[in-house]
Amino acid sequence: MKFLKWAAKRLVRACVYFTVTQFFITAMFQAMAKDGSRGQFLLFDIEVVLFGFSLIMALAQDIFGINRLSFPIRLLIHFLVTMAALFGLFSIITGQLTNVTRLIYLLSGAAVIYAVGAAVVLTVRAVKNKRTSNDKEYTPMFKKEK
Repeated sequence: MKFLKWAAKRLVRACVYFTVTQFFITAMFQAMAKDGSRGQFLLFDIEVVLFGFSLIMALAQDIFGINRLSFPIRLLIHFLVTMAALFGLFSIITGQLTNVTRLIYLLSGAAVIYAVGAAVVLTVRAVKNKRTSNDKEYTPMFKKEK
């Protein structure tokens, strides 16, 4: 029963990633359409690749739950998993595995977006941690004797 709960949580998270990713990929394909046609749908094989990417991203989210590792290490591992998943996604969807320069540009852009997002998250996290540390009352450990 525990495994089913765990799997269901990851599947829901993967579906959210899938929906967002599919929206952006469809918008990108629509923007790149040369004839201005509407109503383009993604092919089933691209849908499968997108869902695989979404599952990897949902599982990568669990990296942040590993409290034995320091936060910078968790962030680095998440970044590497994300870049590897994006590399697979871009190379399979575009079929540009031979055009490494284009993949490097795509991954560089994704890395910049990741860095901006990480900076925002780290800033919010630092402010939150500072606020909670200031809210704690000081309790003296030793009593003064007169």
